[in-house]
Amino acid sequence: MRPTLTFTCTLLVVASLLCGTAWADAPRLVCLVSTVNGPVSLSPGDGPKKPLELFTRLREGERLELGRGAQAQLAFLQKGQRETWTGPATVLITAEGGQSPDSTVPPVIDKLPLRSKPAGGEASSILTQAGEQATAQVKTREVTLPEDKPLSDEERAQLAETEGQVAELRKIAAPGDVGPDIVLLEELTRLEQRRRLSEELHRLREAYPDNATLANWE
Repeated sequence: MRPTLTFTCTLLVVASLLCGTAWADAPRLVCLVSTVNGPVSLSPGDGPKKPLELFTRLREGERLELGRGAQAQLAFLQKGQRETWTGPATVLITAEGGQSPDSTVPPVIDKLPLRSKPAGGEASSILTQAGEQATAQVKTREVTLPEDKPLSDEERAQLAETEGQVAELRKIAAPGDVGPDIVLLEELTRLEQRRRLSEELHRLREAYPDNATLANWE
């Protein structure tokens, strides 16, 4: 018997009927926040300024405001790299990376151990598959978890390689740096390992119980 999972899901009826076109035209999600240290605020395109949280997925056109000495690390998964910004700075999010007209310190850029993305077309990514919840009726129901995609020998080797790289990243990661977790989530999503992905998300939610952004991921 397949395992079942009880979780809170958001009904998208209102959103799909009224906002489908708007969502299609919405700016692209381009990066994930992997570290926040100090005062950093987000100015989204559709709401008031708010404190920046770990795991927030940022769209083109959004802005970050970093206070003096504050840091924010942004994982650009499609590019396979991460940028570390230090304040004071205002950072505009673009598909090509962050841009700042007033920062006196350029971002530190390091590579992430991610598979290259296919040219053109949608790439498998937690940026687009983490599940954005809309404002609508919420109810709890029991659903059956889908099966994991069977992996080829090559894909199993790729997953094992990524897990090894993630283990090494965790050895040198600073406290509060979720970059290694983001790399693992991305690889599990790419390989359609849904059960393992669900287990990792459960672990992270327990580790960050006050993170509203993570709680809203499907």
